[in-house]
Amino acid sequence: MGKNLNGKELGRGLTQRPDGRYMGRAQVEGKAIVLYDWKLKELKKNLAIAIDEAKRSNLMPDMDGKKVTLSEWFEEWYSKYKAPTLKNGGSPSYKRRFLNYYGVRIGSKPLADIRQLHVQTAIADMLETGRSTKSVREATGILQNCIEAAIANGLMSINPVVGVIVPKCEKVERRVLSVEEQEIFLKYLERTKSWYEEMYKFMLLTGMRVGEIGGLRWEDIDFAGKFIYVKRTLSYDYADGKKTLRMTSPKTENSVRKIPFFGETQSILEKQMEKIKARREELGERWRLPEEFGNLVFLTSRGSPIGRYAVESDMRCITGQINDMYRMEALYGTTAPKTFERIHPHALRHTFATRCFEKGMTPRTVQEIMGHANYNTTVSYTHVLDDIKMKEALCVGDFLQNGNTLNKEVTEYESLLGII
Repeated sequence: MGKNLNGKELGRGLTQRPDGRYMGRAQVEGKAIVLYDWKLKELKKNLAIAIDEAKRSNLMPDMDGKKVTLSEWFEEWYSKYKAPTLKNGGSPSYKRRFLNYYGVRIGSKPLADIRQLHVQTAIADMLETGRSTKSVREATGILQNCIEAAIANGLMSINPVVGVIVPKCEKVERRVLSVEEQEIFLKYLERTKSWYEEMYKFMLLTGMRVGEIGGLRWEDIDFAGKFIYVKRTLSYDYADGKKTLRMTSPKTENSVRKIPFFGETQSILEKQMEKIKARREELGERWRLPEEFGNLVFLTSRGSPIGRYAVESDMRCITGQINDMYRMEALYGTTAPKTFERIHPHALRHTFATRCFEKGMTPRTVQEIMGHANYNTTVSYTHVLDDIKMKEALCVGDFLQNGNTLNKEVTEYESLLGII
């Protein structure tokens, strides 16, 4: 990120010279682009135009919409237009989304021959085979961008995506632990001496994404200032059927952030440090942590980096065992049968945000801690739980009696909360 003379970040490839002029740099297919302007806004516009022209000049030679298939054009469009805008120069999952949805259905058709009916038929087939409406909409968005670039390059005269009907995504209630469920979850971890006990508690205390948890290093933690710095994420990529694990930059620019210590954060980290030290000494040469991943805070019991799939698998096991406990209690006791709904890593992030709002934290503070670019995203992570609703309803009193006022007894959220 370049900066102006006052130290303010201007964006990728943008800087301000000592004489006050702004300079923009970019490189497209080995061709360097350097522009200057006294006005930053004009420079950004001209740089975008220059980059677009450079991309077009490097497109497939002798292109003809009657000869170039959709899949061929997608590969060209992806490498020239999309990949440079993605983290680390590209995303295998992004390509798979197109190829597995539209590529296998209409990818062999020449661009100029694709009609709206072809796209709509492909959508119907995806839904019939069990694809979710959300994933179909995402794939259609990729197709839309790809087609628009084809039209801009004279390969197509009409946009076959315009007017197609994709069912709206059903609103899904995000999973969040109630205070009672949170206590049950934590007591289970403590009773079973789960290897991941400290990690799960840490997730409930920070709201960090599971990839950020996997990428956290001890040098990212400031014990003196009591802050956690989120700088990277651990991600999985699949290429040619092979899984690779690597460190990447966080999800968005706002995801690079620092989180203050809440509650028992320091004691939990100290316990984790002792646990890792003891296990490493116990395993010796069998300790699996690769040197290139650095001094990670949270690991598997064998010392491997901890990824999303391992955490999801462990959470499924925990959910199953808690439900087994419920069934035994109902069978041999007097309690009514109940179910502990399945939880996943992101549910702990939703739970953290909900606890923050229950505690009365300001929206702006929660937004910063969560690493969201806008407030609406933060609000979508909060949930009004049934126990809170009931206590608020009790405060109202006789609702139909206009003369009544609110019960003076205010809801004490402190008594409803778990570890935070």
